[in-house]
Amino acid sequence: MKRIIQWVLVVTLVFSGAKVLTSCSSNDDNAAAKGQVLEVFDVRGSEAKARLTIDGKEIFTTDVYIGKNGIGKTGEGDAKTPTGNLHVIKAFGVKTNPGTAIPYINVTTSIFACDEEGPYYNQVIDTAAVHHYDCKGEDMYHTVPQYNYGLTTDFNLDCEWPKGSNIFIHCKGPKAYTGGCIALDEDKMIEILRRCDLSLVVTIRE
Repeated sequence: MKRIIQWVLVVTLVFSGAKVLTSCSSNDDNAAAKGQVLEVFDVRGSEAKARLTIDGKEIFTTDVYIGKNGIGKTGEGDAKTPTGNLHVIKAFGVKTNPGTAIPYINVTTSIFACDEEGPYYNQVIDTAAVHHYDCKGEDMYHTVPQYNYGLTTDFNLDCEWPKGSNIFIHCKGPKAYTGGCIALDEDKMIEILRRCDLSLVVTIRE
C-alpha cells in the first residue's frame, strides 16, 4: 500500500507539471549488467580507494573520500557511507553535460537535494516547480566544486524517513570527507560519466 501511495504521488506531480527530478523509484531497469563496476574498498576512516572496471578491464584506481565517520550507514545525519551495492538513477552537474549517456540534470539555483521529513525526502527537486521554496536540504547549485558533476543512486529506494538520503557519487570538495557520499577527483568523475551508463553498479566494502 505504501508503494502504491508513493507512485500515486509521483504520477500526480508529473501530470501537474511539478519537477521531482529523482523520485523514490529507480528507473534503472537494465542494471543487470554490462560489466560496469565502481568498487569502493580499502576504507581508512573517511578515505578509501575506488576502482572502475568495465567488462573486466580496469580503467583506473584512485583515492576517494567517503563519509566522515566511515561506512555502515544506519540513518539520517550519521555521516556514514552505506555498504553493499548501489545503482545509478541520474547524472547531474552545475557544469554542462560532459557527454554522458545517463539522463542528466542541469543544476540551477532552484535545484535542491531534500533531506527533510515529508513528500520530497531523499529526492532531487526543482523547488520552484514543486513550490517547496523553504527546503532545508542541500542547495546544489552553490555546493561546488562537489556538485560540478555527480550521480544520484538508489540508496533508500523507498525514501523512508530517517533511513538516510541523497547518497551521491560526486567531485571532491575542500574537506577530506563527505556526509556519506563518495567523492572523486573531477577528472575521474568526468571519466565515469563519459564511459558509463545506467548499468553501472557501485559496490562499497571494507
